[in-house]
Amino acid sequence: MPHTGAMKTKVLVLLLLLSVCSSLALEWQTDTGSGSGSGSGRPYHFGEESFRHWTRSRQGRFRVLEQFTHELLEDAVGNYRVAELEAAPRAFLQPSHYDADEVMFVKEGEGVVVLLRGERKESFCVREGDVLVIPAGAVVYSANTHHSEWFRVVMLLSPVSTSGHFEEFYPIGGESPESFLSVFSDDVIQASFNTRREEWEKVFEKQSKGEITTASEEQIRELSRSCSRGGGRSSREEGGDTGSRSSSKWEIKPSSLTGKRPTHSNSHGKHYEITGDECPHLRVLDMKVGLANISRGSMMALSYSTRAHKIAIVVDGGEGYFEMACPHVSGGRSSSQRREREHGRREWGGREEEEEEGGRGHKSRSYRQVKSRVREGSVIVIPAGHPTALVAGENSNLAVLCFEVNANFDEKVFLAGRNSALKQMDGPAKLLAFGADEEEVVDRVIGAQKDAVFLRGPQSRRVSSA
Repeated sequence: MPHTGAMKTKVLVLLLLLSVCSSLALEWQTDTGSGSGSGSGRPYHFGEESFRHWTRSRQGRFRVLEQFTHELLEDAVGNYRVAELEAAPRAFLQPSHYDADEVMFVKEGEGVVVLLRGERKESFCVREGDVLVIPAGAVVYSANTHHSEWFRVVMLLSPVSTSGHFEEFYPIGGESPESFLSVFSDDVIQASFNTRREEWEKVFEKQSKGEITTASEEQIRELSRSCSRGGGRSSREEGGDTGSRSSSKWEIKPSSLTGKRPTHSNSHGKHYEITGDECPHLRVLDMKVGLANISRGSMMALSYSTRAHKIAIVVDGGEGYFEMACPHVSGGRSSSQRREREHGRREWGGREEEEEEGGRGHKSRSYRQVKSRVREGSVIVIPAGHPTALVAGENSNLAVLCFEVNANFDEKVFLAGRNSALKQMDGPAKLLAFGADEEEVVDRVIGAQKDAVFLRGPQSRRVSSA
């Protein structure tokens, strides 16, 4: 029966393939935490597929992350939007304004950014590692001033008109981009510009090459000639107005995030930060900006922010992962608890409260692990109070940019390492809280880690132990 033998062989091969696929799936669940938590990291993790392009051409692209509309994120960061800009060498970006405040970080390259506010023109030279705040409504145009390298920017926008929504307004353009002035009546246009509509259209609606075009080398040199690093005089001051705001502490200027002294530094990583004390515009926006460069095979220690919500973007490096303890996606309820929840129960302080049982009431304190792999372009939202760890892969460093909102009175609390908050506990409190007989036992465990903030990662520890 040769035919039957061949069929048996095919069935055995199929069963073997199914077994291998099942093993790989189980390995993936174990590796990403999907077996005991949320392997995708949702709703706190966003990948490349979560961005939508507003503009895309050979000269560059502008893309915007989807809104933070999930019920666990909306109250904390629902009004903010993440966007990324990439401009080719000698690319020029058309003048426009947002109905949103913008905090931009130069991820790569160099360029010139020009702001038109009222009767002032402010021209800034920006380069990799710079942070610049652009107020809502400022007319902005910019250019990549390098002849061969791309200009890449990551930005956080805080809309001022409609929560979670922002728009870009172009005063100059034809079909692409369209000028918002084109919708006004002939009477209004002619009276405003003191010229006939036909003449106005020849100037304002001639450009039809798109939002991002290419400038000549001479035009780039001319744009670069007038820019500065800030602290200079604006065009209005040069006209004799010494009362300009640009001469005050509120002047807009780029701040080098990576050019300053790190707040923390060791062999496992460095952390840089710009706060409202150094940039008053950030204080007005209740924000600060940080950058963590985690060395390969290392990790950022378990910690949480007391008030700030972090919107973290991986801006450089290979793969890594994050883990977070989250009570909001906690599982493990019994069937009776689920039935009670379906019928509704009282809420106190935003936390579900269990009905009293046997004369004693208690609240559920179940936590679930949120875990996901991250790579360049990944976005993570870390709410205040949520303990989190960031781990770099074994093959390359991981650079993570953090926009922190609600940050003016925030503090960082580290749970492990030389600066662990737990080490500050009183002796009796340690014995009571840990249920220990000897304080020395507790001290030995919580004091074993001698590094602070940046530590040797899990994989490196396993290799070292082996």
